[in-house]
Amino acid sequence: MIKILIFLLILPIMIASSGCGLLYTNVTRPHSRDFNNTPIGSKKCTISAHKIQVPIMPLARSRVSAEWNTERINETAQKAGIKKIYYTELKTQEFLIGTYRRQTIIIYGD
Repeated sequence: MIKILIFLLILPIMIASSGCGLLYTNVTRPHSRDFNNTPIGSKKCTISAHKIQVPIMPLARSRVSAEWNTERINETAQKAGIKKIYYTELKTQEFLIGTYRRQTIIIYGD
């Protein structure tokens, strides 16, 4: 009983510190942290990927999921006029504990 109580007290702290929410999450992270002399670039474009997960049975760990992407990185960068990619970031938005996830790759370059 005490272990369950301690777990229930620590759980919100673990969830809050991970940057993920139960109802909605919106986090942007770089793909790399090695930015030594990396130029910012004058152009930017994005690519989105979507994912939906639905539990097969309540309280079961098995889920049915569907996932789709909008475009490829090189094609999107070329359409935006980017010839040299300097760095990318990944923006993740989730709703309802990951039932729906949208990830956007943000590309920076010239």
